[in-house]
Amino acid sequence: MFPMAMDMTTDSPEVDSPSSMDKAASWTRLPVELRQKILNFVGSPFSGRQYDGLASPKLAPFATVCREWQVFFETCTFRRLVLDPDSLARFDTIIRRRDSRLGYIRKLWLRIKLSTYNCPDCNYPEDVVTQNLNNGIFTDCILSLLGTLKLWVPARHGAQGLVLMLSVSSPSDTAHWFSRCEMKDNYPFHYAEDLGLSPGMVEFHQANTAHPFIQGVHRGDSMPWHNGHFKRLHGTPLRLVRRGKRGRFISQHRSLPAVPMVKGLVMRRQFRREIHVGSLSCLLARSFVALEWFCFERTLCLKPRHQLTFDQGTYVMCSHTLQRLSDETDALSSGFQSRLLPSLPKTLRQFSFTQWDIPRKERNPTHGNGGPGLSLHAQANLLRKMAKVSQRLEQLCPPWQMDAGAFLQSIIELGESPETVESSLKRIILRCSLSSSQTSSMEFGSLVLLAAKTALSLPQLEVFELWGTYLDEHDSSAYIFRYMHEDRRASMVWRSFENTMTCQARIIPMWSEVAQKHSHSSLTYNAVPFTETKADLYKSEGSCIYRHLLLKDLAFDPITQIILENEPYDWCSDDEKSQVLNQGNPLTPHYAHTLSLAGIGQDDDPALLQADIMTFETEVNAFLQHHYG
Repeated sequence: MFPMAMDMTTDSPEVDSPSSMDKAASWTRLPVELRQKILNFVGSPFSGRQYDGLASPKLAPFATVCREWQVFFETCTFRRLVLDPDSLARFDTIIRRRDSRLGYIRKLWLRIKLSTYNCPDCNYPEDVVTQNLNNGIFTDCILSLLGTLKLWVPARHGAQGLVLMLSVSSPSDTAHWFSRCEMKDNYPFHYAEDLGLSPGMVEFHQANTAHPFIQGVHRGDSMPWHNGHFKRLHGTPLRLVRRGKRGRFISQHRSLPAVPMVKGLVMRRQFRREIHVGSLSCLLARSFVALEWFCFERTLCLKPRHQLTFDQGTYVMCSHTLQRLSDETDALSSGFQSRLLPSLPKTLRQFSFTQWDIPRKERNPTHGNGGPGLSLHAQANLLRKMAKVSQRLEQLCPPWQMDAGAFLQSIIELGESPETVESSLKRIILRCSLSSSQTSSMEFGSLVLLAAKTALSLPQLEVFELWGTYLDEHDSSAYIFRYMHEDRRASMVWRSFENTMTCQARIIPMWSEVAQKHSHSSLTYNAVPFTETKADLYKSEGSCIYRHLLLKDLAFDPITQIILENEPYDWCSDDEKSQVLNQGNPLTPHYAHTLSLAGIGQDDDPALLQADIMTFETEVNAFLQHHYG
């Protein structure tokens, strides 16, 4: 593998032969701009690459040519890393050998792989032994990575830092009931820049998604009525632990180092296994002390009492045992409201938190789903805390299960309080729930009016986006309202299935007042009907509206958005899928090469590498001969 080869050739002193010294002198005679073009030419096959399973071209061997090549190609190679439990120790060695490589890392995916399981265990929740084993794997991975990243020094490695994507899964999660291709190691779409890969997301999902009629059958058996298969996939929330003197696990790990290198944190919904909210809070408070943005996606719990545990922090009732959390004082304060929100670092400027229903094909429909109606997010305590957090953020997407009107009212009340610091909020996207097709228009219009009053208390506001859908087989409805203040000009857009604006006579004057306060300019406004039909809205389960949101990247991770848009059509024919999949515009790819340290120790083909180097040497010598004699 490249890192070992690179270190051997660059760390050890070498005696250059006269011929190699002449070649080096010839290379240095080239203008800097030309040398840069040559290096880009050598690396060009790796930008805008095509994926081919796990196989992808490797830039690492070119770093062994000379020191200048080393810096260039290490910058490309270390830019994106994928780390598995087996590769963390090797990663630490590579970084400690030359810690300047920390400055090259921009995106790092810690892909924690838990223990495997067999049938019939796939139909039942994890037992205590498995929980302890998985907690140990999770803790070891986290501590190893933090121990390496804490070596980062801004003055030496640059102040940009990295974005950390954190996922936890078992290799067995996709080997039993579930065949979700986005959870597998060979899934090529990890970041927005990967949407330009060819073949695209459409073809990959079509080729790797199981036929819907066999999705609910495993080894001839139908889904367990108790949904044990999903409980196994969802897993028991993972906790940071440390071993006691007798080998027992003890909660509340207190030796977490501060790692200011992590500037962004992404936890995607497609990886269902959760981190215990108390352990996640510890990471945010003690390690991710310089975090600037946080995209937190999760799937709602199957059982209401488990969702209650996440929301507020209570005792967990398991199907087999009554289990208390390890520390009672921690148990009563381990919820999202009381623990996670207060632990968000003061440096945080962007926060997105979304919760999703369990996809219908993953659960036994006779047993229901712990959906939004069972969430306690509408409680006044959460509303006040979310409103208070929003005052120090610049961008916010609050939980969709929260009462939008009550949240807006909480912001207004905070703005009227003399003790409140002036809000820094610039961009906010808020989803509202609509109760019926007959009343949805008036409900949405009332929220738009309340939003105008809220905007008056947000002096730095740039974009306010409010949206909602109501799904009905015969009469669905959807609305988007957007206010935008840019270049001292204010504009407003209303989108629905009609070309008229509800409550127009009241909405325009109120938002004109907002425009006057923000930019001292008049307000331009427009009503634009959706191009989709109500039938499209219902069939897509509301997801066809996502692409019309201006702040969609704040509401969804770009990869998650496309998966959500595609998910309702997993039950459709290939012809129906092709009409809806991947309708977003692919982004222009950058250097999309990802160095995976999971398979470390696999050497590149020396013959191919030698052939590439000889070809390049021939081209360089020809150029030197032509221009320099």
